[in-house]
Amino acid sequence: MRASIANHRQTIRSVMALLGSNIISSVLSAVGGLLVARFLGPEVTGPFRAYTIPLTYLMFLGLGTNDGLWRQIPYYIGKEMPEKVDALASAAGAFMLSMSVIVSFGFVCSATYSALRHDLYSVFGWLSQAFFCWWVFYGSYLTSTYRTLNHFVTLAWIQAVQLLLTFGMVFLLPFLGFYGLCARLGFPSILAAWLYNRHRPLKVTYRFNTKALSEVIKIGLPFSIWGTLYTSAWIATESALILSLSGATALGLFSAAYVLRGAINSLPMVVWQVLLPRVVTTLAQDGSVRNANTRIAWVTAGLTGFMILLACAGSFLLDIFVPYAIPKYVAGIPVMKVCLWFSVVEASFLPMNVLFATGRSWLYGRSVIAGMIVFVLATYLLLPVIGGLLAVAVGSLLGRAARTLAAYVDLIILTQQEKAISEI
Repeated sequence: MRASIANHRQTIRSVMALLGSNIISSVLSAVGGLLVARFLGPEVTGPFRAYTIPLTYLMFLGLGTNDGLWRQIPYYIGKEMPEKVDALASAAGAFMLSMSVIVSFGFVCSATYSALRHDLYSVFGWLSQAFFCWWVFYGSYLTSTYRTLNHFVTLAWIQAVQLLLTFGMVFLLPFLGFYGLCARLGFPSILAAWLYNRHRPLKVTYRFNTKALSEVIKIGLPFSIWGTLYTSAWIATESALILSLSGATALGLFSAAYVLRGAINSLPMVVWQVLLPRVVTTLAQDGSVRNANTRIAWVTAGLTGFMILLACAGSFLLDIFVPYAIPKYVAGIPVMKVCLWFSVVEASFLPMNVLFATGRSWLYGRSVIAGMIVFVLATYLLLPVIGGLLAVAVGSLLGRAARTLAAYVDLIILTQQEKAISEI
């Protein structure tokens, strides 16, 4: 009984730590995005965002190591096998550190080539990605170990430091313009990766252990294929399509809407971060999909309802707020309104933790296919009606909603199968 109470207290403390961090993150991200839009027009933010597209696609080079850690470390914690946790973390850390070096070197080469062509914009654009990739690969590896081992308080304060620096650097933009955007992306990312490394909970020596790395990749890669398609590849495709169909200025309008989308999505994401390791551990201990799903049902219902109210209120406020605060982005109000509803889809997706916890990647990921089909088809059909920018945004939202609905069908079938087996 005491252990149960202590566990609940730790869960509440973890949620509150990350929730507080994410509330601050949401506010500062929204205000920071507002100031960026106030200082710089879409003709500047659009070209900068174009430099982020290649790295967003290159995230697949992680080969699912983070997904493997998210699944395997809490699983082995549930099995009380700490030596296995250390082996997996050591191998995955060595691999992700190597990826950071390789990818950053590629961007440095691109920056050098641009320097030889006297293209200063491209030099700083590629260098910003060379810095940022350290956060994308090595930083993401480190955060996966923090999240799994419940070091949420440390995770929260490092996120706060990164966020405060990112926010503070927005005031450089009136003076540095495009170059300020590059610095604002690169420097906080490097600092955060360094802080995560300094305070990492697993003080293991990084070694290329082929057996351990193979286990992580074997488990994580199938999930990563689907996860990459649904996250980084999907986001990169949104930007690439808008750039191709409507140009760099439209991509700048989308950038402001994307910042808003990220800020609103932060609340569902923090709940996902805290619930995932506990669902995996619960499933490892008793093997019951139904019991694991019980942890999520009421949280999902309440959070989804709240996000719906927030989206409705936000749609009304945008019409009042944008013309006065960021008049350069008035043309982006419709796409901003669409982006508000992504948080509703993210909140309703929380039960898919259980599909991830089963370790069956095809079961977890096949709904992505349905989502991608709907995304492409909806964009194609809406393009002549509402134009490229809005067609991509609405198509993406419909695709994500379709993915969630298809995943619910799989979850219901899985629960019914378990019930039928238990009754035999």
